[in-house]
Amino acid sequence: MQVKATGPKASVVKYDILTALMTLGLHDKGTDGRLAQRLALLITARFNWQSETFCVGLREIARMWPVTERTTKRELALMRSRGWISVHRNAARGRVTEHRVHLNAVLEATRLCWPLVGPDFVARMGQGPQEQPASENVVPFAKAGAEAPQNDGTIWAAASRVMFDNDPAVHAAWFSKVTEVGRDGPRLELAAPSAFAARYIETHYAGRVLAAVTACDPSVTTVRITG
Repeated sequence: MQVKATGPKASVVKYDILTALMTLGLHDKGTDGRLAQRLALLITARFNWQSETFCVGLREIARMWPVTERTTKRELALMRSRGWISVHRNAARGRVTEHRVHLNAVLEATRLCWPLVGPDFVARMGQGPQEQPASENVVPFAKAGAEAPQNDGTIWAAASRVMFDNDPAVHAAWFSKVTEVGRDGPRLELAAPSAFAARYIETHYAGRVLAAVTACDPSVTTVRITG
C-alpha cells in the first residue's frame, strides 16, 4: 500500500514527503542520510507524482548528485535493497530504466526524524496526510497514542517504563523499539532499531537513559547503545 500524492491535499503530502526525506538527510550522517538527500533531489527534479516513477539516465543522475556513473549505480542499488525504489521498466534501445518510488517504505525509514521537525508534523503524519478512510491506496500511518512498555523482567523493561511515565511522546518516538541485548558487568547493552537512532539517543538522551537504568538497578554504571 502506498500514499497517493494526488487529490485536493496533494501539495501538503508532497511537502511532507520531501520534508521527511530532507530531515533524515541532514540528521543522519551515515548511508541512509546520504541516500535520503539524493532521493529527495530526484523526487524534486524528475519525479512523476501521478505514476510515482522517475525515468532518468545514469549520466543525468550522476551529474545531478554529483558522482560518477559507477557510484550512481551503487547508490540506486542501495535504495532498491532498502525497498525505497524498484525497477518499474527495464532499459531498452532508446529508453532508460524507469524506477518506481515506494513512498510508504520511504516514509517508514524517516519515522524517527518526525519529532525533529516538530509536534505539528508528528501529529499530521500520525493522522495521515490525506485524512481518508483506509484503502489500498492510502499509507497506513501510525495512529496517535502510545502503549506503555510491558515488564518482561529485564532491566531495560523497567527503565523503559520509567521513561514512558516521564515523557510518553519521547518514549514513543525514540525508545519504544529499543531492546536489551545483554549485560557485561556494570555495563548494559541496548540495541536501537537503526544506527541513526542509536547515534541520536546517545547524543541527546544518554543521560536520561542512564538515569532511568540506574534508578532500576544501581549496579549499572554505563549503557551502550548500538544500531
